[in-house]
Amino acid sequence: MEPLRNTNATLVDLLDRILDKGLVIYADVIISVAGIPLIGVNLRAALAGMETMLKYGVMVDWDEKSRAWESEFGSCGREHRKKKVVPLIEGEEIILKMFGSYRDTEGIYTTWKSGLLHLTDKRFLLYQKDFNKILFQTPLEDIRGMAMKKEANFTKEPVDVLYLLLQDNRVARLKTVDTYKLKEAIEEQMKVKGIPLNENLVLSGFGRISSEK
Repeated sequence: MEPLRNTNATLVDLLDRILDKGLVIYADVIISVAGIPLIGVNLRAALAGMETMLKYGVMVDWDEKSRAWESEFGSCGREHRKKKVVPLIEGEEIILKMFGSYRDTEGIYTTWKSGLLHLTDKRFLLYQKDFNKILFQTPLEDIRGMAMKKEANFTKEPVDVLYLLLQDNRVARLKTVDTYKLKEAIEEQMKVKGIPLNENLVLSGFGRISSEK
């Protein structure tokens, strides 16, 4: 193949050429310290569209296995992906669902874990679809009270954090795209279920909630 030069080519032209014709990269790198070679890197890489790869006999086995795997479940609407749904209790009904995070304090490190928050007519939970795992859950009967507080997130912008006071004085911290909407939905569901909710709660410290006398 003869090299071509076009000074008017755009990024789109470059990507189109790479996908259509392909790109082969050869790189030899030697890392030295004080003139002594320590690490050697020998790189050989091919970049192209799948049609071009298959045309030259590259990744044929991988392509055949992928198509066979997809076709095996295709008639069932990709059942291997649809199976990842929140496990509900028999007769349980979802009242509200939204993206959110839960502050996990178990283990060595404390961190925010994200997923889909589900408020049902029986419980409140955070479900992580990618791992098909419930990260946090509590029956509605175990929620004793709630409080709101603005806290700085990683962008240093204040966001609303919902504190749930649970049984045994445990506290769960949650934040969502609309924390006030979540709080109102929980309060409404508690009223429907006839579960008493302490509305006279104040934050007395980091991660602590107490009742006003």
